[in-house]
Amino acid sequence: MKFTGSTIGQHNLISGSLVPFHACLTKCLDASIKNTLKDLFAKAEHASSNQEETRLFEQYNLLKKSTPKLLDSLTATTQSMPDEITEQISMGEEEIKLSLVEDEDLEISLAFTQLEAVLDIKFTKYLYALEKRLKILFAAKNITKSNMPFGVASVCWIFSQTLDFLGSNINTKSNIIDKLRKQLSVDLLEVYKAIDKKFVRAGILPNIKIESKPMVRDGALKTKPGNSQTGSSQGSSQGSSQGSSQGSSQGSSQGSSQGSSQGSEQSNFLPNNNVLNQNENQQEDLTQTKSSELVNSIFDLMSQGRTASHSSAPASNIDNTMLDNALNNLSKITSVAAGSTEIDKLKEMVLEGVKNETGIYYPSLTSQQQNSLDVMGMFYEQVKEDTAIDSNMISSLNAINIPLIRTAINDQQFFENESHPAREYLEKIIYAAQKWHGTSVVKKLHKFSANIASEYDGTPESFAMANEDLESYLRLTQRRAKKAEEKWVNAAKGKEKLEISRHKVEEIVENVSQNAVPDFVKNVIKYVIQDSLTLSLLRHGEDSDEWHKNISTSSVISKMANPELIKELTPKQKIESLHHLDQTMDELGFSDNDRSNTLNNIKECADAAMNDSLDKDIKLQEVPAINKNKQNIKKPGSAKIEDLRSLTEKEKSELTKIRLLPYGTIFDFITNQQRDKIRRRLSWFSPVSNKALFVSLLGKRPYEKSLNSVAIDLARKNIVIVEPVEKKYFKGMMGNVLSKLKGLVKSSVNTQSRQK
Repeated sequence: MKFTGSTIGQHNLISGSLVPFHACLTKCLDASIKNTLKDLFAKAEHASSNQEETRLFEQYNLLKKSTPKLLDSLTATTQSMPDEITEQISMGEEEIKLSLVEDEDLEISLAFTQLEAVLDIKFTKYLYALEKRLKILFAAKNITKSNMPFGVASVCWIFSQTLDFLGSNINTKSNIIDKLRKQLSVDLLEVYKAIDKKFVRAGILPNIKIESKPMVRDGALKTKPGNSQTGSSQGSSQGSSQGSSQGSSQGSSQGSSQGSSQGSEQSNFLPNNNVLNQNENQQEDLTQTKSSELVNSIFDLMSQGRTASHSSAPASNIDNTMLDNALNNLSKITSVAAGSTEIDKLKEMVLEGVKNETGIYYPSLTSQQQNSLDVMGMFYEQVKEDTAIDSNMISSLNAINIPLIRTAINDQQFFENESHPAREYLEKIIYAAQKWHGTSVVKKLHKFSANIASEYDGTPESFAMANEDLESYLRLTQRRAKKAEEKWVNAAKGKEKLEISRHKVEEIVENVSQNAVPDFVKNVIKYVIQDSLTLSLLRHGEDSDEWHKNISTSSVISKMANPELIKELTPKQKIESLHHLDQTMDELGFSDNDRSNTLNNIKECADAAMNDSLDKDIKLQEVPAINKNKQNIKKPGSAKIEDLRSLTEKEKSELTKIRLLPYGTIFDFITNQQRDKIRRRLSWFSPVSNKALFVSLLGKRPYEKSLNSVAIDLARKNIVIVEPVEKKYFKGMMGNVLSKLKGLVKSSVNTQSRQK
């Protein structure tokens, strides 16, 4: 049965899938609330104070009372979810994303981010299949995991909307989300299986088979002719066995099964995929060939140098199995640091272990084995010397040193294939050590390497699993940093908006207050009506009734204290302005006594003005809340260099460069004469105040600095722009090694020719 993609078919299929989906969410929320209630009750029983007990029981009663409304809200939100997404998809939007946490506090945002990350990893294979089926169902390419119905983003969006109606505090909400994560990780499995069956029965890509994500990449399993020049017995035996067994069995089985199923699927729905796949495969083959040529060139040059200095001492080469066993035994009794010097020590320890284990009196490593070990040593040294890499990352390399070496010895693809799980893991931790330089993130990488070291069994699966866990952790860290940074950027923008509003209001009230004769009335306008004007400008804008009413009140109050201008006012204007002033003082928190005395003083000034007897020193009642000596001026401070002189041409050039830099650019700030650095990220700069906002790499510790000051420090090298990091680090290292070896060979040839 071939699905036509009609609107009726869409509705029936989505509605049918919504039943188990909604039932699961309701069950999980209900269970999470009940468990949270138990926690609150238990904490209240063991509270350390009466206040804490009262607070916990208030949260308990509030949550218990809100439970029925929350479940009803969940039902309404879940029912509206498919329609909302379907409507956006039908409008042909290019990017559709469900907002998980629009106005939540940072802690709630992070809790939902973690929930999404955990569920995404847990149900990746089902989400992948569901995404492909939904693209066919809606005939839309713009469906992704972040917007499709029933996906992880949908789940988080539904619960985010639901918890908005809960008046509990942040801790209670976070507790509910944490329990939801545990509950959904178990219960969603059967729901996704049921939804998948419904799509299969409806004929939506029925040939897709949900399989576990392969732990070893294809590139690590394929062996190509001419790419495995091992230079030893291992090369012929291992290369031929792998080439024949894996090449034939894997090629035939995968080629037949996947080719038939995916071929029919693509012919029905994706007719151009074959051409795209061929282009991608050709590109991969070209990259693989170049990598193989690079590795072979390096190993050949290293072997030539080693042959020239080869001794005539009797020795017996050990095979890879013996070497792997020796390394495995060695990892159980000791640890070997990552480094070129340590590699030489490792060779001695390995040969000694083989000698004791096998009885071979003169064991020796093959040329291929020595080449692999030496290249790893060179790699470690380059990492140690690279100041862009956080030195704390070395502990992670130390932990996986032996697993990496075992992989490099047994699998030539480690050097040739950039998609090899071990290579990918190396690239990830090096990139993370550059991106998160100087933060606690680099130290936390060690736990992933430690897990590999403890679970490594000689296959790439340990690295593949660590890749997924590490990717999830780094993605979550990035989201947390982004959320924290957004908080400080919004705060900076709000602060600037407040400052702009204050300056505007100060200018207005300064002009209006000049009409009043006594200082008391001037201060009422400056420090009472001014605050009300600032609030109305921030909340409602200059076109609002509140803004114009405050302007009018300030003008009338000022004229009431002026013998010449009071004659322009009507009794109605005076009464309305005094009434509005009383309301304003009440809203701003003035006491009844201060409000009464203020109004009486203004009336007394008005009476004196009408009789032409008003002067600056009129006797009025004391109102302590009105500070007569306060002025709208900034306190004098230390003058800054950017305020004392104009910028030089070089500094102006740096200033222009800063204004063109994108947000997210990383800077190193030199803090002392020892050139210690603090790394910060440019988050935002204001075109009005000329100030730039920087945050730490984790989105914390906001730091403000004027753009002129930044330009001066850039010119003086006290601030340095950090360039984007290179992601293909291992490949770059291999190129450096080849260049050095070519230089050594050329130097050796020149020396020999001169001697002749």
